[in-house]
Amino acid sequence: MRLKNTVPLHSDETTTSFVARLAFANGVPTIADLLLDAELTMAEFLKGDPKVFRKLFELSGVPVCDLLRQACVPTGLSRYRLFGHDLGKQHLLRGESRVCPACLRSDFDMQLTPEAMAKTYGRTLWVISSARVCPVHKLALVPPPEDSSKHEFVDAWLPWMFEVMEGELDQDVTEGGVYEDHIVRRLDGDHPEGWATSFPIGALGAICEVLGVSVIHGKTATLTQLAQEELATATSTGFALLNGGPNKVLAYFEHLRMNPGKPQDRPQACYGKIYDWLKRGAGSGTEFEPLRELVRQHILENWPLGAGDQALDYVMADRRLHSIRTAAKTHDLHPKRLRHILVDAGIIQDSNLADFKVIFDAAEAREFLEQASGSVGFTAAQKRLGLTRGQMETLIKAEILVPGEGGDLARPRFTEATIVSWVELFGSFPESKKWETLTSIADAVRKHRASTDRIFKLILECRAKKVFRLQGQSAFSAILIDKYEISMLLRDDENTEETV
Repeated sequence: MRLKNTVPLHSDETTTSFVARLAFANGVPTIADLLLDAELTMAEFLKGDPKVFRKLFELSGVPVCDLLRQACVPTGLSRYRLFGHDLGKQHLLRGESRVCPACLRSDFDMQLTPEAMAKTYGRTLWVISSARVCPVHKLALVPPPEDSSKHEFVDAWLPWMFEVMEGELDQDVTEGGVYEDHIVRRLDGDHPEGWATSFPIGALGAICEVLGVSVIHGKTATLTQLAQEELATATSTGFALLNGGPNKVLAYFEHLRMNPGKPQDRPQACYGKIYDWLKRGAGSGTEFEPLRELVRQHILENWPLGAGDQALDYVMADRRLHSIRTAAKTHDLHPKRLRHILVDAGIIQDSNLADFKVIFDAAEAREFLEQASGSVGFTAAQKRLGLTRGQMETLIKAEILVPGEGGDLARPRFTEATIVSWVELFGSFPESKKWETLTSIADAVRKHRASTDRIFKLILECRAKKVFRLQGQSAFSAILIDKYEISMLLRDDENTEETV
């Protein structure tokens, strides 16, 4: 049965606000009371139960489809549909009653009568969590001065209408409102120009906040440090940056990358809170993928990441880029000398940039770097170190002998510095004749059925104390170890493993 007094559902109003006004117009204090009179519950209303909306149609005459469209209807785990838009719980202020005081004054036309009060309504924009400014009046969206019952728009604001009328709750935010204007148009079914339209409206607000805070307050600033007015201004700034398109966003990230920093800085240190947010915070969600893909590609194209390093959630399989700093470390070259020869070879341009800022293609420069560093091939390294092919492969697999860049998995290459360091190690052991109490590593491997790397680690870890080498030789094959000592060490390890 239709109620005696009905109110219209405005095109930009939430259904919750509408039901609150419907109850007030008929002398019912709250939504909960109105539903109770109809033998329904607030829980059923908030869950989007169809029978509740059919009953509201009977009471108000407003079509069920309109009531459902303008309600926050749950669609899944922490997801809601509002005006045809899918929104996460974190992007909505369900139950809260923020308002623009000037909008309310326009609604009740400065007349504090019951009839005028029934005309004041809650805009859909006001439940979007990132919206903080009225785009029409440039006033901050404010909550009631005191806590009130959730979801009860009229009940929350009725005690404060005099303060609203007197302008006591007005807070000017002259530089905000750009993002909010965009959201109002999107909720109305419009498709404004700009890249911002590519993002869901909930995700869009979060992106604009993070970008704007970084631009205005610095890359290490957090949202929790800022007042609502500061966040409103930052959100508009972030929106202007994002809506300018991918190239404009990339220009900002390049600006951050080229800022002064430390040689050891990684993308996380360079981009600050934005990187953390995209990698492991709320920005890691699928709705943020267009921005994350843009930043990921920017990192891949501008950072000298090695195999195993990460660009957000992407793990590098191989190195794509080198900086002077990474190439110098990898190939054991002096950075200053390397810069000169790279410039002479036309691989990089002469500049005043720091070594870690000068980037070039690793694949194109690989052969040149190998020649400049005296890179050693697999066969040559095997001969100089005195290793068999099987021993080489075993030590590489155990990550004891680490290849440099170049070559492939079957035939890796090694820096001259690596080969020299190992030869020096082998030569550091005292010389000795092959006494009956000593044996080679290869013989120990065969006798004890232990792996080459297992026995060699006993030497590297200084657990094997009696280590010698053949006279006049500095190679792996010349190393001599005490038969009894190595036997006892291997037995101790086996006993330990059995105990564990």
